[in-house]
Amino acid sequence: MTTDTNAISEAYAEQRERDWNSFVTGSGPLGDFWGLWEERSFGWRVPIEFLQPLGLENPDVFQNLEPVLDVLRGMPEVDIVPTDWLHMTWVRVGYLMSTDIMWSQVESFYVNAAPRLRRIEPFTLTLKGLSVADGERIYLGVEDGGTYREARRLAKLGVPKVWEVMKRDPLIDAGGNDSFVPVVDIGYFKGGGDRAKVAAALEPFRDIEVGEIAVTHSKLARLPIQPHSYYEQIDVVAEIPMLGAAHRGGYHN
Repeated sequence: MTTDTNAISEAYAEQRERDWNSFVTGSGPLGDFWGLWEERSFGWRVPIEFLQPLGLENPDVFQNLEPVLDVLRGMPEVDIVPTDWLHMTWVRVGYLMSTDIMWSQVESFYVNAAPRLRRIEPFTLTLKGLSVADGERIYLGVEDGGTYREARRLAKLGVPKVWEVMKRDPLIDAGGNDSFVPVVDIGYFKGGGDRAKVAAALEPFRDIEVGEIAVTHSKLARLPIQPHSYYEQIDVVAEIPMLGAAHRGGYHN
């Protein structure tokens, strides 16, 4: 895969800017992220996702978010995501329910994805830039040089369920081009509140640089979100090593 990483970085920055402008020029109350989750998750069903559990594995890096979090802690409009729940989802495969995913299928997602995802070289991602998406989520930007777009392509080729999901993904155009932008949600709006107040509080941090994280494995996880406890610990059910060219070296468990 040959990727113009500078162009990818510029595209990500432009998306953060579009999201920010949409937020600050919007009107009406702030969204209620968790208030809408019951409907989105088909009644609090548990999501199965390909993700990177960044906060769980690299909590020290997120110490650099403290200036932002100090401001958000004083805002009743915002529900702050705990550090060990900070993660970057790159494919939501589906929800555990009889009409979507059965637990017995989850192992097959890992088995089918692994031969292709092993081809990805280990890499370093950079956490930088702050914005707001959908009028509901405060997020931290993730610079990956386009690696997760490639990971999505490979997972789609290997896992029939991901292929099915991708057919409905609005981020993929008719030509197969993927406009996915990786992010880490750091806070969710609770509904109501003062949009201008939140925008003014976040404005000084829009260009924040949090740090770098080395990535060596792809992860498949269960997110046990419950109506009374949103941030139950992420349950990583499979890890796929990124071997790059070394994937050709024989059998890998």
